[in-house]
Amino acid sequence: MKQNQKTARFLTSAKGCRFLVWGLSVAMMTFAFPAQAEKAWGGVNDSNSQVVNQTRTVTGTVLDETGEPLIGVSVQVKGTSTGTITDFDGKFSLNVPANATLTVSYIGYQTQDIKVGSQRDLTVRLRPDNKLLDEVVVIGYGTVKKRDLTGAVASMKNADVVIAPTNNVMEALQGKVAGLDITKTSGQVGEDVEILLRGSRSIYGSNAPLFIIDGIPGSYSQINPSDIESVDVLKDASSTAIYGSAGANGVVIITTKRGKEGKATVNFDAYYGFSGDANYTHGMIGDEWVTYQREAYKYSHGDYPTDMASLFGNPDYLEAYNQGKWIDWVDKVSGNTATTQKYSLSVSGGNEKTKIFASTSYSKETGLLDNEQLEKYALRLNIDQEVFDWAKVGFTSNLTYQDRDQGVKNTFTKALTSFPLGDVYDDLGNIKHEYITGQYTPLGDFIPYQYANNTRSTYVNVNGYVELTPLKGLNFRSQLSATLSNSRQGQYWGDQASANLPSYASGNHASAKNAYAWGYTWENVLSYNRKIAEDHDFTLQGITSWSKTTNENNTAAGNNQQLDIWQWHRLLSTSNPYVYSEYSQTQKMSYALRFNYSYKGKYLFTFSNRWDGVSWFSDGDKWEAFPATALAWRISDEGFMENTKNWLSNLKLRVGYGITGNAGGMGAYATTTQAYYYTSGGVSKDGEIVSFAQYTGTYGGRITWEKSYNWNVGLDFGLFDNRLDGSLEWFSTETKGLLYQRTLPITSGNTGWGSPLKSWQNLAKTSNRGIEATINSHNMRSKDFTWDTTLSVTWSKEKIEELPEGDIIAESLFVGQPIKSIYGYKYAGLWNSATPQTTLDAYGVEPGFIKIETLPKEVDGVSDNGLHTYSEDDRQVLGHRNPDWVIGLNNTFAYKGFDLSVFAMARYGQTISSDLLGRYTGKSDDITTNQLAGVDYWTEENQGAYYPRPGSGNKQSLVYSALSVVDGSFIKIKNITLGYTLPKSLTQHALMEKCRFYVTAYNPFIFAKDSKLKDTDPETGGSDAFPTYKQFVFGVNITF
Repeated sequence: MKQNQKTARFLTSAKGCRFLVWGLSVAMMTFAFPAQAEKAWGGVNDSNSQVVNQTRTVTGTVLDETGEPLIGVSVQVKGTSTGTITDFDGKFSLNVPANATLTVSYIGYQTQDIKVGSQRDLTVRLRPDNKLLDEVVVIGYGTVKKRDLTGAVASMKNADVVIAPTNNVMEALQGKVAGLDITKTSGQVGEDVEILLRGSRSIYGSNAPLFIIDGIPGSYSQINPSDIESVDVLKDASSTAIYGSAGANGVVIITTKRGKEGKATVNFDAYYGFSGDANYTHGMIGDEWVTYQREAYKYSHGDYPTDMASLFGNPDYLEAYNQGKWIDWVDKVSGNTATTQKYSLSVSGGNEKTKIFASTSYSKETGLLDNEQLEKYALRLNIDQEVFDWAKVGFTSNLTYQDRDQGVKNTFTKALTSFPLGDVYDDLGNIKHEYITGQYTPLGDFIPYQYANNTRSTYVNVNGYVELTPLKGLNFRSQLSATLSNSRQGQYWGDQASANLPSYASGNHASAKNAYAWGYTWENVLSYNRKIAEDHDFTLQGITSWSKTTNENNTAAGNNQQLDIWQWHRLLSTSNPYVYSEYSQTQKMSYALRFNYSYKGKYLFTFSNRWDGVSWFSDGDKWEAFPATALAWRISDEGFMENTKNWLSNLKLRVGYGITGNAGGMGAYATTTQAYYYTSGGVSKDGEIVSFAQYTGTYGGRITWEKSYNWNVGLDFGLFDNRLDGSLEWFSTETKGLLYQRTLPITSGNTGWGSPLKSWQNLAKTSNRGIEATINSHNMRSKDFTWDTTLSVTWSKEKIEELPEGDIIAESLFVGQPIKSIYGYKYAGLWNSATPQTTLDAYGVEPGFIKIETLPKEVDGVSDNGLHTYSEDDRQVLGHRNPDWVIGLNNTFAYKGFDLSVFAMARYGQTISSDLLGRYTGKSDDITTNQLAGVDYWTEENQGAYYPRPGSGNKQSLVYSALSVVDGSFIKIKNITLGYTLPKSLTQHALMEKCRFYVTAYNPFIFAKDSKLKDTDPETGGSDAFPTYKQFVFGVNITF
């Protein structure tokens, strides 16, 4: 018993905790790398027996700064692979050659080289390495050491961004930052990701975070990921309120690379990839199609067809069947292999005065559809110049040009549902528009000159700064930025195109759209830092910010283009011209101040306030203040924590509160009543035509900011010399005065089209609460092998607290439910033949029909307990699109020159309405509309199926949407990257400092909770417009 108590006390001590970590590391190393494990227990590399024979044994003990032994410390003979790790008492024993130097290294401590000389017993005392806490994190209008942070900020470095090749920096961060929910909902070339930071707050306004590029608001999609130095995510109000109304949904700060003093460094990156299978379902063909149609015929006619002629009805269809002309249309539309390629070149260098970073890149993507392509060219130049010791100037420029051809998103949908018999091509190999009598090909967009959607765009951003330090601690920085973007979109629909025409258009329609945007931002930051009596450190900042943005759009279009080849290039040859133009301009002025105070580096305090004024609100409501404050306590630095320093490296408690705002999604002139002014036509007075105004839909009113009231409590920790570190966050946000577009009573007037007027008003209220956890673990670290793990977990719950007139069913907005709720009929199975006829009659159903969960009604004051025919009153909230849990798990391994990264993500507790599942129609006498392949549908012999009886769809169309709503939870291996870095002995001969080859697999495995989503990707949120796909990429990174 005494021995058991002694063992228990040991395991709960700091030394015992270290022993557990060490033991686990050695056990895993023994299992995975037997040879390395032999070294760990003091084994000697016997590849050179001559060296072994000349060795002698050296023993030693490795201690930390407090004199405690360190377990699992790597002790290597420098320049060789001979080594070991310290045991339970911090001791080691190693055979070393004469004049050897030992390299002693351990996570969280500075590496030391020890010359053995004639010594036979060594005592090595390692010093803590505070790099982790001394890392600089970018915050709003400045930087701060990680140890001094008072807010919730996550920081990612370049290695985290480019570990897997991508053209989209935010896609690279998916699942790696707790609270940052990033989803790729489409596999279409050039499509962006969707981003939420700590959930949705606004109903009509944008819920996307603010992006700051090199200190100025900008677009992350215009940034080459290879050019990025760091990405810092500001999550709580104490961090984001310094950006005022723009920071309501969080802030993502992207800092690009700058030149560094020293010899020039040249980096070249290149990769090429191709697609695997699309995550999509096919349509029925062959025997499966015939069996299904026979069942549908039986339901409609009472018995199976006597022959195939009765089933088909059309002799051309029968002939195609007899000739076996089956068509898998999904295969035909996705027959193209999607590819991606990119080439980046950068140069960095400088001297004491001048530093330069320059880069250029070219990328090209092609999609699953033949008419999908995106080419992108990018240039960047960053210059920093020291003019005097107290003055510095800098320049940043970014140019991006894109040429994009877009396919049509419903091409896959049309392919899935098209009649699967006929001739795809004519005798000359051309696509047949009418591939069988009365049926038109879903490949019409691929017929030459029948469909085009081309966009060419240019984006230019230039900003310069002046930074002055006239006195010690006093710094002034002025930054001016200009952004210009323009795009031209040309579209054409020929009479054989499969794409849907715009509502106002008819055949052979052409259109050309031009969009221009230019903006200016000027910001000034005055900072003063002072330390008093060593213990008191404070920083005071004053900030001004002014921005102006102008947008101009115009469209010209026409019908009946005379020649398809002219497309949109010759609009004069069209008829029924359509012309539209639009112009808007906004301005914003802001003032801000921030005060930071630190006492002994242990007690930290931050206060900030920002005053924003905008042009799009009415007089009297244009200005608003957004204050925030935060406190932090570095508990681990307290004297009473001295005894924990041997296992507790860092412990900091943070509390923050702040108010942020949002201007909603109402546009530049929503506070004004909008109307067209007609100078002639339509209205006469005394026989004379007079001018008149006509409302266009929005009636002006007094509106002001949406305001979010945010709390955040965080705990940062580091254990076992930061071998295990991370943070825990609790947040709560309440948003009031949500901008709501309310429909006015008809007595207020109406538009020229007879529809009611709408007006923006501050009416609704939402809340959002959640918990985040980030854990970084350095599982194993030796000379040849490392293994690191990062786990991020987010749980959040959002709901609508108030709506002006209660639930709004038409927009799926319900009090007490999340903003993105799904409302409809709840699927409860299928009715079977054993159900009493009286029950079937009461519900108005038949065997094989969909069973839903009905809601009780009161009839003459008595509840019917849900026993009634289906009606719209049986609809209910079925779930929400935003998940309860988002989890990311990243493991990185390195063994000698090899590196392996495996990233997995999961979304749990989300409901989706799957468009694909809804493609099953089950209608009678409709053989030309194909059904999903592989579906489990009801027959008299298969009454436990999911899908209703073939042919019965016409009678139960009211509740068919119930088939689509399923649990969308899933786990996905997002990417796996395996790389190899050539030895320096090889690369130096080629004048290269480093050369790494790698291969990456994207989306190799998807595990959906609901089996009906097999072979699809739930990350799309249920959309079947454009499937995602597996992708395999091969690349190289070279540094000269």
